[in-house]
Amino acid sequence: MEVSTLLVGWGWTYKQLQSGWQEIETLGYDACYVGDDMFIHHREQADRPPSDADEAVFETWTILAAMAATTAKMRIGSLVSPCGRRHPVLFAKMTTMVDIISGGRLSLGMGAGNSPDQFRSMGLPFGTATERTKMLGEELEIIRRLWTEDRTSFQGEYFHVQEAVNSPKPVQKPYPEIHIAFRNPKFLPKIAARFANRVNLMGGDDSGIEKAKQALQKQCEVQGRDYESIKKGRLASILFVEDEVEPQDRRQVIRQRAIEIGIDADELIEEHERYVVSYIGPPSECAEALLKRTVALGINELVLCIDTFGVNSYDRTMAGLRRFAEHVMPSLLSL
Repeated sequence: MEVSTLLVGWGWTYKQLQSGWQEIETLGYDACYVGDDMFIHHREQADRPPSDADEAVFETWTILAAMAATTAKMRIGSLVSPCGRRHPVLFAKMTTMVDIISGGRLSLGMGAGNSPDQFRSMGLPFGTATERTKMLGEELEIIRRLWTEDRTSFQGEYFHVQEAVNSPKPVQKPYPEIHIAFRNPKFLPKIAARFANRVNLMGGDDSGIEKAKQALQKQCEVQGRDYESIKKGRLASILFVEDEVEPQDRRQVIRQRAIEIGIDADELIEEHERYVVSYIGPPSECAEALLKRTVALGINELVLCIDTFGVNSYDRTMAGLRRFAEHVMPSLLSL
């Protein structure tokens, strides 16, 4: 079982981010991922301008280069970069450089994109799910070929590449790990079966995870891919309190935590109920609860955040990650 974290860091300073990822490595987490956002966004504001425009959000791939240079062991990567944000030839060069700086620890996380406001802010079209899936497939094909070929030409519906060169090549052979995240079992399992070494199944509840796994397994059978060779991860929000929480009290506990960290209570409730593995309770019961929703379902990697996948302070985030590493992680890493 791998235990990783998604370092959101919205509103943090650069020094806090660097201190955070270096401590995350020291604490023994297997990987530290960074989201790929231009600004803070909220699910209920997906079609409106950003409301937190004054909050710092650092550019992902310059941050990953800095992380690569200041860590030594853990995997690093995006979770996830949306297709179409960077031209794939440029993106192949960027990702190659991060893999070289890190000594071969890059995990390239990609998805079809879920934030139309960020596309619109750059003057880019936010196509249909089908269109974005096709674009992602073309982008990954170009990047993978540039990682391995001397010269790459490609004529697709969305991208056209003529005699492109990427030198030097990545450290990892035959190429860096490709990590694809998806929630809807209709669109990305085919792409994941073709390209992914690792997936993050964002199906929300356990039934959604099973549907995503079944769709991926079916596509692996169609394409002759070994389903078991693809590592499978889930997201988790960990909300530590001192005592066990009864089901009927969960929402009130979440509301109280939302007040403490200064975010919208309804959004935090929705996150814990719909989007992630949610644990609310004391550290002593956490490992057992998480195992039921990971290892028991064929999940190899837990990717966690403390309290929320949104805005959270440096001090609260790091205190929670320390507590998790001390009291919960040993039981998970032993599997």
